[in-house]
Amino acid sequence: MQHYPADDQVVSQIETVRTASPEWVISTVELVELAENAERAAVQTNPETAERARKLIVEVAEWQQKLSEWQGLNLSPRLKAELRILKATLDASMDEANAAAAELHLLN
Repeated sequence: MQHYPADDQVVSQIETVRTASPEWVISTVELVELAENAERAAVQTNPETAERARKLIVEVAEWQQKLSEWQGLNLSPRLKAELRILKATLDASMDEANAAAAELHLLN
């Protein structure tokens, strides 16, 4: 069986993504719901909520970048598959979060 030394480096850090992904997805869904409700009610976003949304977007973007970098390493097929799945999840979450943030004018 082939040994993939880079796996050790990635596996030691990927637990953060595995653990945080469900939380990021839930936060993204809440942001989308907030954007839809705010648009209907024509209300301004709470500054604390806006800051939390910005932090979510920055944190997920940083992990997207890290996952992209890891995909370039010589990793085991199992780990490469997991990275593709996690990256696709984060990509979808970012698309939703960015759209909601734009509706709430958080990126201005």
